Amino acid sequence: MKDQIDIILKDIHKLPPMSNVVIKVMTLIQDPAVSIHDLATEISKDPAITASIIKLSNSAYYRASKPIRTVQESLMTLGIKTVKEIILLTASKKILNKDLPGYQLEADAMWLHSLVVAELSARISIQKKTNIPKDLAFTSGLLHDIGKVILAQFFPSKILEIKQELKTSKLSFTEVERKYFGYDHQEVGMKALETWNFPEELKEVVAYHHNPELAVKFPKLVAMVHIANQISVISGIGIDIGGISHELSAQAVKILGITESDIESYYLSIPEIQKSIVDLQSI
Repeated sequence: MKDQIDIILKDIHKLPPMSNVVIKVMTLIQDPAVSIHDLATEISKDPAITASIIKLSNSAYYRASKPIRTVQESLMTLGIKTVKEIILLTASKKILNKDLPGYQLEADAMWLHSLVVAELSARISIQKKTNIPKDLAFTSGLLHDIGKVILAQFFPSKILEIKQELKTSKLSFTEVERKYFGYDHQEVGMKALETWNFPEELKEVVAYHHNPELAVKFPKLVAMVHIANQISVISGIGIDIGGISHELSAQAVKILGITESDIESYYLSIPEIQKSIVDLQSI
């Protein structure tokens, strides 16, 4: 089974489709000297992403100071980091907004969970003054569960077997996944991001969001996505066959200086977060 997954993960054409423009833009953005003109030219090669950028740039969520009519205007008004966030939102919805019947997650629930974790991760980053850019925290939260999509697409029957075992098993959800696949959804997601040449920060978050104590390079970023994910699931947003089988990591709480009062405020903020991301749900 692990060999089959390796074959899929090494062939970009077998993975869920990520726009070539998105992959190219992600590479360009990693160059601090990249020009707005070059980015705008590359982005404009994808009409769907261009339309989404203009639509979202003018939405209440991003609160542009003036009407935005072109990708270049969006880059100049909102900044490269925010436009990158919008690009990944658009590209991710095509992948994440899907029914995952094996995991017992419908498309709307999967997308809502991804957005809630993204927004809450960004808010935690700001509230705890981590110096981690909001767009990075948001994007990390958005992509954390991408491995589930790949496993659900290619191995739905195996996930049903996992569902049955979880009814009696004392193992965690990811441990049971590893037993059946040789990988858990974290590792599968990380390998997919490697194939797409995504940044190291995103790969580490996807790889360890259930096990933040294993993060080495970006422990604070992984910790905040872990906490946001746990709060979302406890709130009933994104519960799948794994239920609440992973506990809130004491290491994640410690590294960010999270208090019981913080946890309560995050939990209570979920309804307001859902209202704030309405524009993002409908892109």
